[in-house]
Amino acid sequence: MTLYDQDAKIGRDPLSTLLKPIFLGSDFHHAAKQCGDWLLSHEHAVAPSFHLVTEGQCRITWYDGGQEFLGPGDLVFFPGDAPHRLAPESVSPGESRRVVSLKSNVPGVGLICGHFRFLHDLPPAWFQVLPRIVHIPLQAREPSFQHVVDALAEEMKDTETFGHALTANTLANTLLTLILRYCLANELLQTRYLREFLDPPVRRALKILQEDPRRDWTLQELAHEVGLSRSSFCERFHRVVGTTVARYQARLRMLLADRALANGESIIGAMLASGYRSESTFRKAYKRIRGVPPVRLKTLYSR
Repeated sequence: MTLYDQDAKIGRDPLSTLLKPIFLGSDFHHAAKQCGDWLLSHEHAVAPSFHLVTEGQCRITWYDGGQEFLGPGDLVFFPGDAPHRLAPESVSPGESRRVVSLKSNVPGVGLICGHFRFLHDLPPAWFQVLPRIVHIPLQAREPSFQHVVDALAEEMKDTETFGHALTANTLANTLLTLILRYCLANELLQTRYLREFLDPPVRRALKILQEDPRRDWTLQELAHEVGLSRSSFCERFHRVVGTTVARYQARLRMLLADRALANGESIIGAMLASGYRSESTFRKAYKRIRGVPPVRLKTLYSR
């Protein structure tokens, strides 16, 4: 294949070109039916995630007070896994809380929840242009999309079958691609914007930052690495990514801090995991970017 052919192929499918090198797979953190007066809390932006409602109705409550209501067959994708809570839309008086299998006949809200893993636990920079929630109802999905959703829902009913983990994760991996196709088809994500991320110097800079987000890169160092002048690099990076290098790297570091806090690390542990050397600097940076101090999220975190 000639260089021209390679460039043409990249231009035809920017999604695969951008996703393939950094997408590491999928994991599930919930697959069961919630009954009674239940609550699932997602306090940390651990990774881009999804919820699939197999039966029943529930609501998502954001920490700014906003709400979304979900019904049977609804699929929601969180590009940044914004902090939220899930609860039933209504509860019958006296109904006790319990968790049963998805294949149980007991009435409740069936939920399959998972997240997508990326290189160094950092989602693609272009995810930031997506809305905080992508709600894909049953009737909006193409037949091939729905076949994958149906297969995933059926597979998660019995986790004891041979090859379950491999099959379930393969289906979830496919789910991400189909979700992003939906976003492109419905103009939640512009193909033009994806192609901008194919800009070689910017791709190189993003790769450098994601490979070593804890390092204190200077603009001069990054510009030299990608073969541009400092001013040209800053302009080009801001135009493609939509923010400054410093702010982008700070966001990467907060994602690492969130991951550490979600895994039970102390504030000091989260500080070190995200590359900071001063606790006070880390606390100030975290509050500036997240809007709350790290101790608050660590205290509230539960799943």
